[in-house]
Amino acid sequence: MMATSFSSKNDMQAEVDCDTCENTANHLCKTCLDRLCDKCKIIHSKSKGTFDHDVVLLTYEAINLASECPSYHVCKWHTKFRANVGCRGCKVPVCEKCLIGDHNGHNLMDINELFQYKKNMLEQQLSKLYSEVPKYESKVEEIKRKQIDVLRNRDAVKKSIVNHFGKVNSTLHSSKEMLLKSADEKAETFINSLTLKEQILHSHIDSMQDHINNSQNKDLREKIAYIYYADCLVDIPSECPSFTEPGVLEYSEAILDRHGQIQLGSVSERLKNFHINGKKMPQIIRTLTVGKEPIVSLAYSSKLNAFWIFSSDERAFRKYDMKENCTDKIEVKSPGFQNRQNIAVGEKLVVYVDNPNKLFVLEDSRGELSINVAPMVSVCLCLTSDDDILVGLHHRTEKIFAIARFNVNGERTQYITHVIKEWTPQPLLSKSHSQNNVRAYIAENINRDICLSVGSDNVQAVIIICPNGDHRNTYKGVDSSNIPCNRPFLPRGICTNILGHIFVADENNGVIHMLDTNGTFLTMLTIPNERKIFPISLCIDNHRNLCIGCADGKIRILKYLN
Repeated sequence: MMATSFSSKNDMQAEVDCDTCENTANHLCKTCLDRLCDKCKIIHSKSKGTFDHDVVLLTYEAINLASECPSYHVCKWHTKFRANVGCRGCKVPVCEKCLIGDHNGHNLMDINELFQYKKNMLEQQLSKLYSEVPKYESKVEEIKRKQIDVLRNRDAVKKSIVNHFGKVNSTLHSSKEMLLKSADEKAETFINSLTLKEQILHSHIDSMQDHINNSQNKDLREKIAYIYYADCLVDIPSECPSFTEPGVLEYSEAILDRHGQIQLGSVSERLKNFHINGKKMPQIIRTLTVGKEPIVSLAYSSKLNAFWIFSSDERAFRKYDMKENCTDKIEVKSPGFQNRQNIAVGEKLVVYVDNPNKLFVLEDSRGELSINVAPMVSVCLCLTSDDDILVGLHHRTEKIFAIARFNVNGERTQYITHVIKEWTPQPLLSKSHSQNNVRAYIAENINRDICLSVGSDNVQAVIIICPNGDHRNTYKGVDSSNIPCNRPFLPRGICTNILGHIFVADENNGVIHMLDTNGTFLTMLTIPNERKIFPISLCIDNHRNLCIGCADGKIRILKYLN
């Protein structure tokens, strides 16, 4: 039977339309929440599907109670059945079919109790969400402001570029006019000099021609008179005068970069709020044990968050993940370069040395390109920001050291041969040694400078080389009582960071020298809480930490930036 209750309290003051017809609703079905007029209520109570629904008088209180505690719910999984109870363990409404299926044997609870429990849980969550939404909205507004700032910054940079090139164009035009004028003036000087020489020669020719004409005069009387009274010693040079040829004008072109374009600046990224730890000591945030022998070559793969290493006792390059698992290996056919920087990793490329006279390039682990550098021997290598390959080369017998740049197709685009000779007091390679022990590491800085850490029988230094091959600076260690260096500077691995700082491992003293972009000493980094740790190879990881390959076969990751 349909349960019907009436109440005179809280009667509806405003008319509400029936959900079934257009008459005024006077009743509320608490089961299906339909608002019904008197006529539709009778039909509702006699319908086969709704005869047992709980219908009450339509009041505000009834509406609120119905929404608070619905008497049943259509089953989510069996839509033709009503969920009249709740599963206490699963916290969901279930129907009679559920009770003989997945929820068979589960503890049950009243449907209204379940509803109130879930509603209270949601309301608790809502209060937290209400407090969190403004934070996220604030972040959205902050991002929008930053987007505007980025666009304004871009426009300001573009304006600076336009202004700069306006000045450059004006300067270039003035320089061009000055050079053209200089060419005219120098050429005019040459022409005037040649004209004077021409006049001297013509005067000699005229004098000789006059003597010839008078000596052979057909008028006998004039000829005899000339012979009697002429000076027989005609003023003729003993030899035909020779004159210095004028110089040839030449134009020395401006310094060009490897793409054939004048270097007129660049747009680079400068990160905000990054600086070297001041009061706080650098921290070792992770140590990976990958062997027991010195790690002479260390390269970080940002794409895989893994390290490629080469140890002094190995005959293979090994790749280690952050759990110290060896996940890949490249066998080495030819030993003899164990103490050299012999592998470099980029976003897509892996470059390694399997033969002292040959480089091998892997792209995305597919396909292999070899670059032959014979008769030179590869001493060190690195990948640049645009995937060029910088290689330090040395000729064993002719005592030559050079730096070469290759593109990804193996074509040599730059060759610097005057390295070391002009930049250090002593030559890199000693003529007195038949076998020169050269150990070097190389890196590119953010301004495209080439940074070379080199040690030989004669030289231990860091050499900073401009992109065009000119010398910028040579660093040979620091001499100060405040610096913990008791032994001679022995430079090993070298790398650079996003701020243009240069890091050099000092194997003798167990420290890392930090230099500025120009190669001037800034500070010294030590490995905290560990003594007798000797750094050999260096690289930077995704989080801008300094990764140190050490002599004890461990990789130590040093956090030094705030």
